[in-house]
Amino acid sequence: MSNRSFRFVHAGDFHLELPPHGVVEVPDHLRELFVESAWWAAQRVFDTVLAEEVEFLVLTGDLLDPQQTGPRGPLFLAEQFGRLAERDIPVYWVGGRVDPPDSWPSAVTLPENVHMFPRSRPEQFVYQRDGTPLARLTGVSHDHSRTIHHGDFDPDPAGLFSIAVVHGSAEAAALQSRGIHYWAMGGRHDRSTMFSSPHVAHYPGSPQGRRPEEHGPHGCTLVQVDEQHRARTNLLPTDAMRWLSERVVIDSETTNDDLKTLLRERMHTLVEINQSVDLLVSWTVAGNGPLCTQLRRGALAVELIDALRAEYGFGPPAAWSLSIQVEPAASLPPEWYEQETIRGDFLRTIRQLQINTGEPLDLESYVSEEHMAGILAPAIALSDATAREQVLCEAALLGVDLLSGEEAEA
Repeated sequence: MSNRSFRFVHAGDFHLELPPHGVVEVPDHLRELFVESAWWAAQRVFDTVLAEEVEFLVLTGDLLDPQQTGPRGPLFLAEQFGRLAERDIPVYWVGGRVDPPDSWPSAVTLPENVHMFPRSRPEQFVYQRDGTPLARLTGVSHDHSRTIHHGDFDPDPAGLFSIAVVHGSAEAAALQSRGIHYWAMGGRHDRSTMFSSPHVAHYPGSPQGRRPEEHGPHGCTLVQVDEQHRARTNLLPTDAMRWLSERVVIDSETTNDDLKTLLRERMHTLVEINQSVDLLVSWTVAGNGPLCTQLRRGALAVELIDALRAEYGFGPPAAWSLSIQVEPAASLPPEWYEQETIRGDFLRTIRQLQINTGEPLDLESYVSEEHMAGILAPAIALSDATAREQVLCEAALLGVDLLSGEEAEA
């Protein structure tokens, strides 16, 4: 059994076929960034492998859908694999949902350093350094007809560091029971660790966030294995653009100028912390008072967004503000629900729908048949209880704004 320390990089979910999305509009100066960011981030993964001089690269699926990327996708990956081949760095790749082994075009030859795991059964590879075995990798590509079968994986009988390479999900307890030192997981866009002691099960996430909900740094994972076969993971950022979600708190005494100063100071800090990467920032303002009402009505939010974009949005690097939303108040004044006014009637109706969670909202009656046949149908179904409650809270606030004149301060 080898007791040598070594390092490798774990990455996956490149999704080269999927550009960033989820914004209303993309300014002209950021269009190339949106189109190319996934490719730039993927190339940075391979740059990182070379710069860190690791032993090998583990890829956990969903790198690309060749049908959607066209020839560019396979040719790009083959070129990157070739860069590693020149340095004798092996690649161990399980296919995911969009890149099963049989989807790779036969016209593009993979370099000999690329080892792709089949879909039908687990396959094993032993990595050696100078003729000395260091690690055993067992993997199987994702099969739409099956989930991860943890029972297919056992630790190496000779005591080598054991790596299971899989794409999908499983129960943490089931994985822990197998005694595998490192579970290289794929299939999630956000980085997460299922467990880290005494063994590790880890998703590196996508090298590039695709939408506002995928906020924070994205990249690949450097795995460092010590002489006692303990693995430690570190994020190595590769994202070309970074989504951020920022929350600021105000109160009834906060003025327009106070809020502008608060946003500018926070943005300056974000730029300092996230150097050399373009930022896309979604703002949430929490608190109470007349300023929240002004923000919900739109004009002030537009003014603030325009000011932030003018000062920080053109870089380089750019820090582009996407939106300013007001966080719904935890509760509205109880007396508003008791008033014999149109506002009171409206709030009582909302409260009744919140209490009776099974009562249908009947939103379909307000949408034309033409729109119901399109993308609006699933959007207004609101089968998820959390989404239903959020919509009702936002409706209550909108009703308060429209029915209260200048008095609303929630």
